This record gives sequence, C-alpha cells and structure tokens, in this order.
Amino acid sequence: AVIILSCVIGSQFKLTGGQQYPPFASHRDYEPRDSSNYAAYSYENSDTRCLQSLTNERPQRPERIEVNTQFGKVTGRYAYLCDEPGVPINERPLDTGQPYATYRPYPRILNNVTVFLGIPYARPPLREFGLRFKPPQPPLPWGVIDVSKYKAACPQLYNYTGKDKMIPTVDEDCLYLNIFSPYVSIIFLIIYYLIYVLLQSSSLIRNPYPVMIYIHGGNYDHGTGNTFPGHMLAATQQVVVVTFNYRLGLLGFIATADNASAGNYGLLDQELLIRWVRHNIRNFNGDPNAITLFGPGAGAASAGLLAISPLTRRYIKRVIAQSGSAVADWATQTDPLFIKNMSIVAGNTFGCPVHYSYKLIECLKSRSYTEITLNEVKPDVGWIPWAPVPDFATQSKENQFMPFTPEQFLERGFPVNEPHLDAYLAGVTRDEGSAHLLQDYEIAKNQFYVTKEIFERKVSHFIKVYNETLNPDALLNAIRFMYTPWTDPSNESLIRQGLIDMYTDSWYVAGNDKMVKLMLKNKVKTYMYVLNYTIEGLQNPDWIGVSHNTEYLLSSGAPFMDKSFYPPYLNLADKRWTESDRNMSQFFMESWANFAKYGNPTPQALFNTILWEEMSLNNLQFLPVNSTNFTTIMHRDYRQKQSQFWISYIPSLLNKIPVTWPPQYDEVVEELRLYQAATWGVLAAIVVLIFISALCSCLYCRAKRDRIGDAAVDLQFPDIATMANQYSAPSTRANSEISLSTRGRSEYPPSLKMKSAKSKSSEKVINAGIRDKHTSV
Repeated sequence: AVIILSCVIGSQFKLTGGQQYPPFASHRDYEPRDSSNYAAYSYENSDTRCLQSLTNERPQRPERIEVNTQFGKVTGRYAYLCDEPGVPINERPLDTGQPYATYRPYPRILNNVTVFLGIPYARPPLREFGLRFKPPQPPLPWGVIDVSKYKAACPQLYNYTGKDKMIPTVDEDCLYLNIFSPYVSIIFLIIYYLIYVLLQSSSLIRNPYPVMIYIHGGNYDHGTGNTFPGHMLAATQQVVVVTFNYRLGLLGFIATADNASAGNYGLLDQELLIRWVRHNIRNFNGDPNAITLFGPGAGAASAGLLAISPLTRRYIKRVIAQSGSAVADWATQTDPLFIKNMSIVAGNTFGCPVHYSYKLIECLKSRSYTEITLNEVKPDVGWIPWAPVPDFATQSKENQFMPFTPEQFLERGFPVNEPHLDAYLAGVTRDEGSAHLLQDYEIAKNQFYVTKEIFERKVSHFIKVYNETLNPDALLNAIRFMYTPWTDPSNESLIRQGLIDMYTDSWYVAGNDKMVKLMLKNKVKTYMYVLNYTIEGLQNPDWIGVSHNTEYLLSSGAPFMDKSFYPPYLNLADKRWTESDRNMSQFFMESWANFAKYGNPTPQALFNTILWEEMSLNNLQFLPVNSTNFTTIMHRDYRQKQSQFWISYIPSLLNKIPVTWPPQYDEVVEELRLYQAATWGVLAAIVVLIFISALCSCLYCRAKRDRIGDAAVDLQFPDIATMANQYSAPSTRANSEISLSTRGRSEYPPSLKMKSAKSKSSEKVINAGIRDKHTSV
C-alpha cells in the first residue's frame, strides 16, 4: 500500500534532482516571445540570511518539485526561511551592519514553502495572435516548464518600471501567475493517506489549504503581482497564496462605448485566472472551493467586482478589501461620454483617426507596446483614465462581466439560487491621502508644508473631476468649508492635514462606507477596520502617519522576511523592525488567514486581547488597529459625517448646477452640431419649396377657373324660355331649335372670338358647355 500510494502521490508531487529539467527557452509546445526578457530577474530561492545553513544542509534538502496541471507539468523550487513569528530575539538573523550583510547569530532554517513563479494562465495577448483588445484565451498545452523565476510585468508607463521598483522589464506576454504553497513532505503525505485508507476516518483527514489570491493595485494602469512575496504568509499560516499579472492601462481597459472595443480586458484576465485556479489549485494543496480575494486600491475594487460579476461570483467565497471598494467613484466608469472621450484622447495621442471607432482600434493595434508605454494618455477631467465599464450593450450575455453597475447590482441583491459571497472584510488607513502629497512636486518643493494658496490650488484642481458644472464656486466653497482647520486657519501643518483628509475621505473612506452598508443590506457577514498603527521601523516623518497600502508590508510579513524579497526603492535594508512591528505583522497575517479559513478574523482572541466583532446596519462598529494590546477595541460610526458629505451632499449639490459637456468632447460635439444644422436647414428648405409649389398650383387653378366662368357669362344665348316650357306647342320648340342651330359664328361676341384665336382648347370647352346647355334645354 505504501508503494502504491507513493507512486500515486509522486505523480502529483515529484521531487527532482539538480539538473533534470530543460532550460526555459527549450520548453516544448510553449515558447515565450523572448526568454532573455526574463533574465533581468535575479531571484534568490530562499532567505539569503540562511545561505550558510543551506550550504551545510543542502544535500539533505530537496531543491525542486514537479506538479501536474491540466496544461502540462511545472517545476518549482523550495524556499527556506530562517525567521517567523515567535522566534526569540537571540535566535533571529540580525544584520551586523558589516559589509556583505553578515548576520548574527548563526541563522538556522525554521520553515519552508514551495514556490512556483511564472506559470502561464492564458495565451500571450499579442497583436500577432489577434488577441490585443480581445478577451483572454486559455494557454496552449506544454510539456514541462521551469517556473522558478518571475516573468515580465504587463506594459505600463516607463516611470513605474525599473529594477528599484522590482519591475525590470515589461512585455505584452505577461499573463503569468505565482503560487506559494506550504511545504508537505512525501513522508507526511504517505502517512496521511494511509490513515484515510486504513481507518476511513474523515475526522483525521486534513482538508486542502484555503486559497488567498492577491490582486495588486495601481489605479488599473501600473503594478505587478511579482512585488507581493507570499512566502511568509503561506508558510506560517497554512494557506496557498496566488499572485498574478493582468493587462493594464490602455491595453487592458480601453473602451469605445460600442462594439469596436468593449473594454474590461484586465478584468477578464482576472476571471480566467480564477478559472485556472479552480481547475488546478488542488494539485498545489489548495482548496478550489475556499477562494479569498484580497488586495489594495484597484485590487480591492477588482475583488469586489469579481465577487458580484455573473462570470465569477459563484467561485468567490470571501473578500478582503484594503483601501478600496467596487462602489468608489473612481472604481468604475459609467458615463458613456467619458468612455468615448478617453478613446478619442488615446487616438489623438497616437495619431489615429477618431471619428470611427473601428478605425481607431485597428490603428491602436498597429502600435507597439513600447510606444504605448512611452506616451501617457491623461484625461483633462475625471479621477483616473482607465477603469472597468458596463458591458451589457457591447458583449453577448454569456460574456458580460459587468451588465450592471456595482451599486445597481447590490441594490437588487445576490441571486438566491446560486452560491455567493460568504463574508466581506474591508478597511482603510488613517492617513491614506498622505501618499498623494508625497508625489506632489509643488508640495515637496515647499518642504511638504501647505499654505492657504497651495490648498486653494489643490482643491481647485481636485474639483475638475466634477467638470460637469458651469459654476465650480459652490463645490469649491463646500470643500473649503469642510476641510479648513477653523481652530487655526493659518496653521500650515493643520492645513496640510485637512488636505490629506480630503483625499482620504473622497477616495477611500466614502467608498468603503457605501460598500459595507450595501453588503450588510445583502446579509453578508461584514467586518471593518481602521489602521492607526504607524510602522516604527520605517521611521517616516510624523505628518505621513499611516499612509496608503501600509497593510502591504504587514500582511506579507516584511518584519520577518529577507529585504531582497521587496522592491529596493522601499529601502527596507536600512530599516530596523521593532517588536511592535513584528507583533502587528503577525496580527495581520493571522487575522487575514483566519478570515480565509473561517470567515472570522478572530475566532479566538489574538494576543489574548483583540476580538474582532462583525458589524450590522444598526451597529456600524469597526476595529481601530492601534496596537496589539488592550487599546485595540471596537468603536462605532467611523467618519460618518465626512462619508455622507461625499456620498450624498456633493451629488445633490452638483444636481442643482447647470451641466455642460466634458471639455475634451467639445470638438466632436461642435462638428455634430454643424451636421445637424445643415440637415435641418435642407429639410426646412424642402418643406418651404413644397409649400410654395402647392400655393402656386392652387392659384393657377383658381385663375383658370375664373377666366372660364367669365367667358361663359359673356355669351348671349337665345331666348329658350319657350323651349323650357313643357306645355309649349311642338312647332314652337322646333322653330326655336332650328333658329339656334343655324345661327352663325359671327353672332358670337368678339371676346369669344379672341379667346378662340388664342386657345382652341378653351373654345372646345365653351362649345361643349353650350351643347350641354342646349341638350339640357
């Protein structure tokens, strides 16, 4: 039985030797565009702090692992870790500050994880294959491929790329995923299956690990899943972590508001990724029926959209939305004028015809992805240039990702006859908006102090997202009133905090508040947090506070990880994590994993003090994450006044102000007005001509009738009274008729002769009339 089970298990998890796999470029049936593109990634398979331990123990430790998928086999690697939560300080690998990063004490290997980097989950969406601006297609079968290095990120603006950002190269051939799975030895699997076969006891059988899919953020136009190292989360919390790339920016979201380009290609990539995971993740120790989505910003919005889309909602069990929601103003774009406008802006940027959508898209297909990454397409108005759009009018019913807006769908509710979202966890950081100030050149030049004049300029620029108003003064005054520090209006530090709060509330807090309330209306178990903890090891200035995406470092276990796993621009090598940082990271990893496993972040109190309770419509309670001690307790009604200001008051204010077309669309609208004016002018001229023709015809007929009547009256007819008298003698009537018939033409009036000379037809008519008179007589 042991031998048979070993063979069966070995078909799924096959340990291989050092050089028993072919190089990447020689993989049969699957060839990337250029394997040299990926050489820029230098990935250390394990924690570099453990190199000495790995050198001494390598002969006893396996290096590679082979796993089957429905498309072929993949060969991954084992990654060994030498730190984790709970390790005493005297056993941790601490940097001595010496050159070449020597560590003390002698680090020993504490944990490991199986790593598969760069598995293709779709065919490359290349223009050569006719797949640019098309829904993704499943990958072609392959033989055996090595998946031990990250693959290229999807094309994005050049200023988001570089080795310091951990995106050394980009390519349209970018639809790859990464899997981090807890290590399970062959010996354990043999014992595990023997227990099941011999005892047939389901209580002793371990279920597959829950699957946590990380969706990276970046406003839908930049980022990569390669920057989230899932090693520590998977190894210490017993979950399978999946990260991946999806198409971004123009290549992933351009829409023309018609059938030329339906848009949402990046979201359709995510949908195909979920299908791949459901069909293959069991081979990586994952449970396909326990999928949790999590991520920051646009990743959180994408997770919410996937949870309600008719294409994927049956497969998503839980969602963790970090600083983002599907109903935020920036999360989707539902205005067809703006959608059309952005395609026109893109066409003008790349010199393409813009009056016909099909010609525009064909022109953009001819452009190289390198050209696209070098030219920024930026709207004059609006939140962000590219976003998901409703596709009920541009896609067939079976392919519609977003037939309704998220708010419309959640107001209607989930279908009762199919599985849907089980639990929803969402939250924000206290100072989300400080990240915007860090990227603002004008504020940076002023030493990050914000004067009244700078505040006015920033607010004036900010309200351009509401450029459908002819009178921005009302909107400007409302925002100025809401975020001016009235206790000390001249204090530049307080003015700066007001500006940070404006960005925080409008971009994150308001959307999060709307989303959790809609989830509660749908009877979805909902939890909320507000991160107030400042990471001490980062040593940031006080005004930055708890900036956007602080959860990234905590949920990935950065205080326990080798700095080489993170982008160099973060400068983590210079940081010194404190004990509080380690505890906070442990709290996030445990609560995130608990939520994926049980739908409850704290089935038992964490650190013996923190108990996270779910919220309700009557009790909007949330967990303010201040520390890992007794100060973290439940609170209620987070920034409700500010949320309603953006959700209710601002829209009602805009509805009272006259609207106009978005400015970029004026050129097209003006041309349309010229065409309309010409069309209506021609139609009016035709109507006037018809009217004049009818009037002339009527006048002509009337004049003709009058001339004929006057001529008949002038005739001197004989006295026929006698003929009319029925009692007259026959001889009398006969004499009268003879007299009339023999009367010569010379007896007619001169006027009649002239008329006869001019028109014989008139004479015939008059003579016929006279004959009729005689006949009737």
